[in-house]
Amino acid sequence: MRIRGLALLTVVLLAGCAQPGTEPQNTLPTPVASPSVKSEEEPVGCPAGGLKIEADRGDAAMGYREMSLHVTNCGDTAVTVSGQPEVIVLDKDKDVQDIKIVPGVHHNQSAHPVALAPGQSTVAVLAWRNTYDDISKPPVSGAYLYVAPAPGATRQLVKPPVPLDLGSTARLEVSVWL
Repeated sequence: MRIRGLALLTVVLLAGCAQPGTEPQNTLPTPVASPSVKSEEEPVGCPAGGLKIEADRGDAAMGYREMSLHVTNCGDTAVTVSGQPEVIVLDKDKDVQDIKIVPGVHHNQSAHPVALAPGQSTVAVLAWRNTYDDISKPPVSGAYLYVAPAPGATRQLVKPPVPLDLGSTARLEVSVWL
């Protein structure tokens, strides 16, 4: 009798979670096909230096987020990257955000040279938590990134498929090129 009562309670609770005629909503935006026309600021083809940087959609779970930066050798000669990419976070109006950049905790390999033949690529991982530790500050969101393959190198404007929701901590972990 007790098991039947628990089963009935479970069915009632689950039924109450859904509204008739509706389907569950994703918590992340649905990916949209990239527009065929790029803005003037986004590099078309292969940027000077032979390295093209792009961000993937990333992954999020329980407030912890990760997004990979992919650097591809689009030139016709080998290129070596080493160390950590230089990342500057911009808002939707492309204003620089006050973000604390720290070394990656989960992806904490030592810097090492990564040789990229033409067409080859490697990744660096951005990681953050959507945490609020000060509700007097507005949430920080990164809609664009300026990324250089190494400190002092030429930066590229990168538009991630989804914004970086950095909460009020404004802290971003950046790994080395893996």
